[in-house]
Order: sequence, then C-alpha cells, then structure tokens
Amino acid sequence: MKKLMCLVVFLATCVFCSWGAKVETEKTITVNGVTRKYLLYVPDNVGNNPAMVFSLHGASGHSADRSPFKTTVADEKGCIVVYPQGLEQYFPVFGGSVTGWNSTGEANEDLDFFKQIIEDVALNYHIDRSRIYCCGFSNGGMMTYSNSSAAADIFAAFASISGFQLNEFHHRPTGARPVPFLHIHGMSDDFVKYSCMPIIRDNMVARNGCDPIPEVSVVEGKYRRSVYAAGEGGFPYVYYEIEGMGHNDFTDKTPEGNSALTMWDFMSQYTLNDECDPTLKWRLNIDQEGLVPTEHGWTVSAGNTRYTYGTPKKANNADNNVYPSLQFEKGNYILVFETEGGSNHKMHVQLESLDGKSVLFCKSGKVNQRVVMPFSVDGYSEYKITIVKTSPDDKFTAFAIHSCDKPAQAENCEDDVLSTASL
Repeated sequence: MKKLMCLVVFLATCVFCSWGAKVETEKTITVNGVTRKYLLYVPDNVGNNPAMVFSLHGASGHSADRSPFKTTVADEKGCIVVYPQGLEQYFPVFGGSVTGWNSTGEANEDLDFFKQIIEDVALNYHIDRSRIYCCGFSNGGMMTYSNSSAAADIFAAFASISGFQLNEFHHRPTGARPVPFLHIHGMSDDFVKYSCMPIIRDNMVARNGCDPIPEVSVVEGKYRRSVYAAGEGGFPYVYYEIEGMGHNDFTDKTPEGNSALTMWDFMSQYTLNDECDPTLKWRLNIDQEGLVPTEHGWTVSAGNTRYTYGTPKKANNADNNVYPSLQFEKGNYILVFETEGGSNHKMHVQLESLDGKSVLFCKSGKVNQRVVMPFSVDGYSEYKITIVKTSPDDKFTAFAIHSCDKPAQAENCEDDVLSTASL
C-alpha cells in the first residue's frame, strides 16, 4: 500500500511539474466547434504555481513568430508562455483577410479561445491563475487593450507594443476594474499611428484613475518614459515613447535593453488579488496643480469656466476612429465631486451624446459640499461631458464616476441647464 501511494505521488508530480523538462509544442483544441491552435512554451526551470503569459502576434502573424514576448525571458523568469494563433480577419488596410484578432473590447470568439487555452494548460500544469498576463504586438496589442476591458477578471496585467485599437476597432475602456497597463510605442510608427497615442493615453489615465501628472524620465536617443501613478483604488499606466522606432515588435531601447523583459518586469508586479476599487470607472482631474486640460483632450473657454471632454468620430475615418469620450456599459452610476470656492456658487455638469442630440442629464451641485449625481445607462454608449463653473476660482478637489448596483440617491444637486454666459 505504501509503495502504491508513493507511485501516485510520483505520477502526480510528473503531471503537474513536468520535472523540469522543457516543453515546446503546438497544441490543438476545439472552441465553439472551431479548431484552434496555440504554441505552448514551458521552460525547463518552471516551478510550482508558475505565472503564464499570453503573447499575441500581429495581423498576418503566426504563433511561430513568438511575438512579442521572447522565450529567452521565459527561460530566465521561469514562466509559461502561450502563443495563440489568430483566425482570418478582414482588415481593410490589407485589402483582404489575414490572421489576426477581433479586438472589439467585448467578449467574443477569441476570448473564448483564450479561456479554453487556460483550461487546457491547467490540465498539465498547476498555473497560478492570479498571475496570468496578456501582451501583444500591433493587432495583438489591440487585442491586449480589448482584453483589458473584456477580460479584466482573467488577466492580472497587460502590456502592448505598437498596438492600440484604431480604424476598424475602437478603444472601449469599460472593463470590470482598473488594470495595470504598460504601453511601448515607436515615435516613427505611422502604421498604428504614434500621433493617435495621446488620446489613448488620456482615456486610459482617466479610466484607470491615475495621477494625470506623470513622472517623466528621458534617455536621449532611446526613450521617454511617463509613469502615471495609481490613484486611490486604481492602477498605473506606464507609457514608453521610443526614439527612432517604427512599427516593430521589439526594441532594445528600454532600460532593460529588451522590451519583452520590460513587459515582464512590469506585469509580474501584479496579481488578480491586488486591491482596487472595481466601482471606479473614470476620474477626471481638471483642477490638479500642473495639469493643462487643453493638452489632454479638453476644450476650455477663454474665461476658464467651461470645460468639455468628448468629440464625435470624424467623417471618412479622418481620426482613425480614435477620439476622446467617456464610455459606459449598461448600469447604474454616480458622479461624485468635492469642491472649494465661493459661497452660493455652483458647478454644472452635463452628460450628453457625442453628437449633442440627446442629454443624459444636466445638473448643478453646490460648491464647498460633497455632491452626488446619480444616472443610469440603458446600454453601451459614448458621451461628452461639459462642466461649467460659476467662477474660474472655483476648484474641484475630487471628481470621479463610480458604478453602483442599484440607483443611488442624489446629494446636494438639482436638475438644471448649462449657463450660456460661459461660452
């Protein structure tokens, strides 16, 4: 009996730890009736409860590209890497269909595939499900952004190189929680346009509840790194702008000299067990000292009393489908702010459709009091927000939007109309 028990323990150990044997093999699974493939890489130093990294190739790429997360980093760090293979997707820029990802920001067939990969790997390895990470290049980076919204409860942290949603895909930062995110982009990238990145950055900083004033470090000839620190209940957004880099899946100009290692060093700091405020949806800090709102997507009146964020999509894809907006899924929300300023002064807030044809609400709240403005959204929508102050000397000390399970009660506010005097 004792020998039998020893044999059982031995076999179990072999199954879940692989006894240090390197694995590098293509796997085939069936997802929703469709045959899907992925490359599994397990380094020979993998231990118990290893982290796992999803590495998503770009459009027209292949799992065999092992892009953008390098196996050399897996060898050094002892993590499992999976390289999923994308299906044919239609991309107008290529004039047809090539392999890639359906980066909609919603749950879809690709996310089902990723979930099934996790279960398939877990059959043989006791992976740490709190340390599953996602990174990607180009269209794989777009899918990484998509997963940060649709799969924030599956992946602990995210990293993209040369990729964010544009053209046929639109950035949809409406996930279940704030997420740690690292982005690396070439300053010479005119394919997934570097020029569009400020809007993506601003949306992510506001969605994540970050400090909008970054800690910046510059190494001439290599990079500019902007660290937008986590605010209360949120996570940081880190942005590398790489000098001389075009549309590439790797750079040696990060501090580590290896963009894949930079991704790992960032992502591996986080687990799904890290505390955050899942109700936090947006934090807007227009009055933070040092912030210039007009440099972050805001339109401001000459008298500094009227602030607007949100722009309709331009015709003929002139903006590459990248524009600022506040986005919400179906549900109940509260806009909460605190202010300092003149007695009997008010702050007006209006939330309306991007085209201005419908107003979700327009309310005013008293300065020097905590104000709660509840609202509900019937389905996924994008909005423009307008804030009007009685005086430019009135300042917000806090301004955030949270989700809530049921309709909330208003506090220190009333239905109102925007003043035209601030125009």
